[in-house]
Amino acid sequence: MTFEPTFDFELLLEPFDGDTPSGVDPRLDLSPTSRFLRMKDARASARRKERAIDVDGDAPSPMSEWQEVAQLGVEILTEEGKDIEVASWLAEALLRLSGCAGLYVGIKASHGLVERFWDTLYPLPDEDGNESRLSPFIGLNGAEGEGTLIQPLRKIPLTASEPPYGLWQYHQAQEIEQISDSKKRDERIAAGALSLATFTEAVNATPASWYADLVAGIAAVREALDELSGAFAGQVGIDAPPAGSIRAVLQAIADDVNIFAADKLAHAARAAELEAAQSETAKDEESDSEDDDSGEYDEEAGNASTGRAVPSTRPVNREDGLRQLLQIATFFRETEPHSPISYTLEEVVRRGRMSFNELLQELIIDSSARHYFFIASGISSPEVESDSDE
Repeated sequence: MTFEPTFDFELLLEPFDGDTPSGVDPRLDLSPTSRFLRMKDARASARRKERAIDVDGDAPSPMSEWQEVAQLGVEILTEEGKDIEVASWLAEALLRLSGCAGLYVGIKASHGLVERFWDTLYPLPDEDGNESRLSPFIGLNGAEGEGTLIQPLRKIPLTASEPPYGLWQYHQAQEIEQISDSKKRDERIAAGALSLATFTEAVNATPASWYADLVAGIAAVREALDELSGAFAGQVGIDAPPAGSIRAVLQAIADDVNIFAADKLAHAARAAELEAAQSETAKDEESDSEDDDSGEYDEEAGNASTGRAVPSTRPVNREDGLRQLLQIATFFRETEPHSPISYTLEEVVRRGRMSFNELLQELIIDSSARHYFFIASGISSPEVESDSDE
């Protein structure tokens, strides 16, 4: 999965004319209108406001400052110079503004800068070598303390509700649920803490496709992060900035979403499978229609062509029958969303596409019972064969 940036991505990574492909060092401009200094000030102001919100939820929002950080960052990288610290600040801002999609774009931009401009990328190496170039990204992950991306990642929306709830609130709701004293639990909730019931309601109201996109987005960010780490390692070896803390938070988010939104993700997977099957059916019907025009007899379908398409109500083979069942499931989902019929038909099709051994492993969970079934039925157990091969 990829995300389209809201700015000209290729222009941002396009080298400047002349002998300096990275342009000029934006730090050299010390004037009141300096974009670098304004970006630095806007970031500092945004972070102060975030710390205030952590104490007082009604404190002013820092989003306007983060928007300014993002805008100035794009302008600097596009019009002034290629700078790795500016890129790190841009990634911070895009995460706040657009969640995983924004962080993905920020990481991809940083990867492009490291890969294409390393030799001239600002800030240039000094008496301490590449320390000043690497420290911004060390700061994103954190070394001795928590990195600047960690808490914002915990706050990315995990529900499409208003207000949305993040990872830290889900963990808070789980903690409150474990309080055995109902009076204390109610007091925490009355004081503003989130209950697990409220979080679950928000999950139930969030579309399944939203969760599918979230999980895919997290996977895309992790892949982009691996690519950036590889680019740094290619330039500085073992001195490459760590990214373990960022990966750990992303993994925690993915793990939790796969638990509390399991039904939503399963529904999205079935919908995607159904859409693919319908697309395949449409292609097959178009192909059958073209074949029927030839006037030839199709022995497999059992129909003589009369210049018309084979009726879609009669499956031409096993797979076509399964696809038609999925179409019927769609009909019931749209006309009777409260009914279990659509889910039952989709489950029948899913199991119908399994091998016999795969189906038995799902139906007979206990391995010993499954083994005795194979013995009683006189069927060779694939598990025994696998052990003997080893």
